[in-house]
Amino acid sequence: MARLILWIMMCLSLFYGPDLSYGVAPKGHPKESKTMSVEKRLIRMLLERYEQLGVVGRPVNDSRIQVVVRYGLQLFQILDLDENKQILRTNCWPLYSWKDSLLGWNETEFGDIKTVRIFPSQIWTPDIKLYNFADERLHEHREARVVISSDGSTLWQPQALFKSTCEVEITYFPFDTQICMLEFGSWTYDKTQMDIAWWLPDGVGTSPAPYLDFSDYVPSNEWHTDGELERNLHHTNRTKQIRSVKKYRRRNQTVGGTMVTKEFPVLRYMVRLRRNPTFYVFMLLLPCVLLSSLTCVVFWLPPESPAKMMLGMNIYVAFFVLLLLLAESTPSAVKNFPLIGVYFCVNMVMITVSTFLAMTVMHLYFRGDRNGIVPASLRRIIIEGIGRLVMMRQIVPQLDAKKPGPSSSQKAIANRARRRQLARDVEQSRFLTADSSFEANTPSGIYPRPGQFIPGPVPGGYPMYGDQSFGGMNIFGPGGHRKASNSHSYPDTYGFPGPRDQTAVPPTSPFDPNIQTGMRHIPRFGSQPFTKDSVTREDMEESLSLLDPSARLEQDVHEVKRWVKAFVNRQKEVQRKNLIAMEWRTLALTLDRFFFFLYITTIAVGMVVCIPRTTEPEVPAQFRDSDE
Repeated sequence: MARLILWIMMCLSLFYGPDLSYGVAPKGHPKESKTMSVEKRLIRMLLERYEQLGVVGRPVNDSRIQVVVRYGLQLFQILDLDENKQILRTNCWPLYSWKDSLLGWNETEFGDIKTVRIFPSQIWTPDIKLYNFADERLHEHREARVVISSDGSTLWQPQALFKSTCEVEITYFPFDTQICMLEFGSWTYDKTQMDIAWWLPDGVGTSPAPYLDFSDYVPSNEWHTDGELERNLHHTNRTKQIRSVKKYRRRNQTVGGTMVTKEFPVLRYMVRLRRNPTFYVFMLLLPCVLLSSLTCVVFWLPPESPAKMMLGMNIYVAFFVLLLLLAESTPSAVKNFPLIGVYFCVNMVMITVSTFLAMTVMHLYFRGDRNGIVPASLRRIIIEGIGRLVMMRQIVPQLDAKKPGPSSSQKAIANRARRRQLARDVEQSRFLTADSSFEANTPSGIYPRPGQFIPGPVPGGYPMYGDQSFGGMNIFGPGGHRKASNSHSYPDTYGFPGPRDQTAVPPTSPFDPNIQTGMRHIPRFGSQPFTKDSVTREDMEESLSLLDPSARLEQDVHEVKRWVKAFVNRQKEVQRKNLIAMEWRTLALTLDRFFFFLYITTIAVGMVVCIPRTTEPEVPAQFRDSDE
């Protein structure tokens, strides 16, 4: 049974197979051959007609007839805007519509076929080109077939990647707004042969749309457009987009040896691009603001800190790196330099100036009193004037600057005289003492040490006058000489050479026990010993005058006064030097504070100037006025 059914089906397929492969024609459709459809016959008929009449030349029956091409542009995506090369890359869908008199047919003769598709290379197409192109490619359009209607209307919607020139204005980078133009027009046909009109999105009899079509636009991450905000609005209700304009380019051509000026219609589509500044804010602006704030720390560091110079140089290098990043993001040849670059340069100049100012402040800080007091003019202008403005409340007592100070040579002479007088006083106040052997044989605290004055009788006699003579001269008169039972030898340092007798002088001697103390005040002259010629009567009288207690007290008071006066003068000198040093340091700190406020003011003004109040560029007059 199964074999019977299979045999019947094979027979039916052989009998009806050829007719079923072509399908059943619709009612009213003309009978087709088994090798060609009606659509193919129609396309062949149209192409044969074009081959007979030629593809070259406008598709009109009369050369005086003007071909009207309606052109529209649908922006699909903004690929890139190269600011360095000033080239805009876009993905667009051009829209062409014109009427070709060679491509019409009667629908009833061809099975009510209304449209057919033909390759554009087989028929005439308008030579509408991008005027401001910047493309090295030979072809911009991708292959797309032309849709032809029975009345000769032709619709062509190829895909295209355009590379056009766009003048970039980066004054307000990265808050800039660019206006780019796409200019399309016929390359060979003037307005007498072919005219270009706006696209009719709603069909014939509706208002034209002189705008870019954003209905299928893919938003960009870097650039924002006005059209994407009005993509769902009808073109008659759009207010944010820039209206495109129609112009006529005038070109001179030589026809028959005569120069003729012809006008070529062009359509100029404008697109406004606003940059998304998020990336550049975090990569350029924020580091710049932070480094600018860090520069203020340079003026707050103490002048003696070495970090003042190191911090300034490090910030300078950081700004230089940011400037390199900015140079890579902006075109190298532009009419106006970006304000952010000006801001970077101002910061670098301020850092350089702040480094020099820091060196000046450090010099003034460590200057101290080496070069005298602060000039009155600087004190009046900086400390008293600027110091009040920058709220420096440190009060420095003013030195007496009216008295002219001694010159350096006078200071040196006075210092040498002071040192000589001091040495002379030390020599005159040196006391004569015994040598180490005599001091060892006496009780501790009985005999004076060198430089010590002890009035009163000295136990153990008067060893210094045991010989009772100086250089052979008897100072005790006749009979006053006694031989010493025990003698000592004193060095020449004390001025008494030779052996000395320790036997005490009797009370009947012309000298009382205080003569020893009085003799110790006899001045020495160099390292020469006392001789007969060196000890005179005036010296003896001066020594005798010292025996008076009042004179001795007066001498001590004079000595104390002299040392107190020297101590007071020294303290005054130290205080004067400290006051001068503090005045110079106050001057340095005042300048540091003043430079800090000056830097803050400069940076604030720079930020106000560099931040744009409006980034909307003015639309040029050639984009506003239309020749329609």
